[in-house]
Amino acid sequence: MLSKIFKATLFSVLSTLVYGQTMLTIVDSNPTMFRDDIILDYMGNLYCADYGGSNVYKRTPDGTISTFVTGLATPNGLAFDSNNDLFVCDNVGSKIYKIDLQGNFLDTIDAMNPSGIIKEFDSDTMIVTEYGTTHTLSKVAPDGTITITHSDMGLNGPVGLEYDNTNQLYVANFNDRRVFKVMEDTLIYWATVPGPTNGTLGFLAYGGGFLWATSWQDNKIYGLSTTTPDSSFLLVGSSVGGDDGPLDIATLNSPNGIWSNSTADTMYISEYTTGKLRMIKPDIASIQEYGIKNNENTLLFPNPAAADSKVRISDELDFDVIHIYDLTGKLLNIDYESKEKGLYFEASGTYLIHFIKDEQRILSKMMIVK
Repeated sequence: MLSKIFKATLFSVLSTLVYGQTMLTIVDSNPTMFRDDIILDYMGNLYCADYGGSNVYKRTPDGTISTFVTGLATPNGLAFDSNNDLFVCDNVGSKIYKIDLQGNFLDTIDAMNPSGIIKEFDSDTMIVTEYGTTHTLSKVAPDGTITITHSDMGLNGPVGLEYDNTNQLYVANFNDRRVFKVMEDTLIYWATVPGPTNGTLGFLAYGGGFLWATSWQDNKIYGLSTTTPDSSFLLVGSSVGGDDGPLDIATLNSPNGIWSNSTADTMYISEYTTGKLRMIKPDIASIQEYGIKNNENTLLFPNPAAADSKVRISDELDFDVIHIYDLTGKLLNIDYESKEKGLYFEASGTYLIHFIKDEQRILSKMMIVK
């Protein structure tokens, strides 16, 4: 059961994200491979680790790409401290490197199979996941001292780490896609990201009131509620592919690293298999929003409507395609033949109706009651 707060926030997010954003491929792999964790510095430069290679790549806001550092074994998690020094986890190499913005190595910390890393919200202590033999969470003090804080407790190949806007830390298992809240001396199960039985979870990001998780083998990105356990919805993705365009038609291939700004209207995603860097960005010019208030919708009427009754579509609305979603973001198979025949909904609830005409996209909300 989705909470009222989750539903309201979800509708707001879907209104501006799923229907107001587009997917672009901004780095088309070779010779660079943007395959793993992603982070941005305070100047807007993007850094991405190449776990399958030996480099961390840098992309400037104007699109210039360079090799930031090289010679690593399996670069993985990335995090900045308050001095803007970059920490890079070298998983198989069992090292954590501290590097300044000019690419100079400042320090090397011995750590068993470090994977994900994040700066503690109120200090320069780093929190690190161990993906290898012991599956632990540790703290790395500024002097390099490592203290294991969480062992076992359901950890199964932990990689992704992220804070929400209340400074609550989450950790995600790569192996079984489970996400936990990290408390001082324990972990609290929070959610399982959808995916196939053998599917894996890449990294976590936070923005717009939700956690965002990459479901690798599922070729999808999901949003997770931070207020309601086990509440998730599909943001983008279907079958494996590399299609750019609006989020309801864009496709992904093994999404792994993910970064989001605070409002979640801009995201970057790395693809492990292809090495491509994908970007989700606002596409406000192609969006028109109508009828957001329940009883002031002139595109669909009556609204609210009774289940199994005819919902008429305004004659003034010009469109070629209709997509209908429930409040979990699931695309529904609702029969539609013509404006005259209208729409029919079997179940009560709130639906998001997406009318598409070339590049124009119109969003409306439909309420069905018993």
